[in-house]
Amino acid sequence: MNLSPIEMHSQFASETGPDRNSGNLDERDTVGRGRQALISQYLTLAEARGSMGFWSCDGTGSTCCPSAGLLRLLGLEPTAPFRIAEIADFAHPEDRAQAESIWLMIRSGVPVERRFRIVRADRTVRWIDFRSEVVLDEAQQPSRSIGIILDVTAQHESRETIEDTLGRYRALVNSLATMEWRATADGTPIYSQGWTALTGQLEIHVANGSWLDVIHPDDRQRVAAAWGQSVRTLSPYIINHRLRRVTGEYDWFHARAVPIIKKGGRSHEWLGIIMLHSDLNTRSGTSTDHTHELTPMQIRAARAMLQWTLGDLSDLSGISVSSIRRIEAEGERATRPASINAIRKAFEDHGVSFGEGNAVSFQNADGRHSP
Repeated sequence: MNLSPIEMHSQFASETGPDRNSGNLDERDTVGRGRQALISQYLTLAEARGSMGFWSCDGTGSTCCPSAGLLRLLGLEPTAPFRIAEIADFAHPEDRAQAESIWLMIRSGVPVERRFRIVRADRTVRWIDFRSEVVLDEAQQPSRSIGIILDVTAQHESRETIEDTLGRYRALVNSLATMEWRATADGTPIYSQGWTALTGQLEIHVANGSWLDVIHPDDRQRVAAAWGQSVRTLSPYIINHRLRRVTGEYDWFHARAVPIIKKGGRSHEWLGIIMLHSDLNTRSGTSTDHTHELTPMQIRAARAMLQWTLGDLSDLSGISVSSIRRIEAEGERATRPASINAIRKAFEDHGVSFGEGNAVSFQNADGRHSP
């Protein structure tokens, strides 16, 4: 038997309401009808979007009262018979186990809350949330069950889309980075298990600002300054530095982060990665700051300072004249990092130092640097 929302409420009220033999019956009937009409309007409004439906049934399940919204959700005709005990018949084959025990739990007086797929009468598949409560009689025994079914297909698909996107993001980051890291808007690092695995530092060390302790002493001031500048200006943080690993050894890493900007231009948090920079290392026990690659202008300027020909640089670096000529014209994109490093070493072994941008300096025999 299928009833309208107002009929459902009337039947429920007649079974659970106060004793009708007391008080003014006419007045109570008027108030009752007013309440029923109001509740009916609420139910109709709630079901108007077609994403929910209500039901009520007696303790045996033989008399069920589905709302019109429930029948629409299931893809049934308005006059189609419906019994909540048969809800498992609508369940997707892969979710049948989720639905088969529902009626048994309801008859046992246990509230039910499940999410599973249904196959509607038109063969379309929808995700639903099934929720039910048991109404007790005066003897505190189950007398009736009521419930709601919500169509959550859109929410479920949105969540799956987000999870898929996050999965692809994590796969990409994991393929490139040693670890991912985050920081608050004011630049305070947020603890990450990856940081402990990489450096051995515990959460308490990160929380009290000791994360700089694992940065190489020669790089520490530069890293702190660069990070502070990025936080103040909301500019991307990009730097290479040495980091003490859990083994106690230092390795060169490339770190970068970007601010996640909220509406209004305020930073919400920072998201960053740390990548092992295999092309940056130490040589012969000396520390060389490889925080920037050579530019064509730097190579030409260094040759001019040393009065080297292309042949001289080729002999000392082991890089062919044609490759050097191409590098000076096109930059580091024209060759392998190993070739750039060989050229750099040849210059640095003869007193040339390279700075940010196109800066080049030369250390004279008296130890002074000349630009």
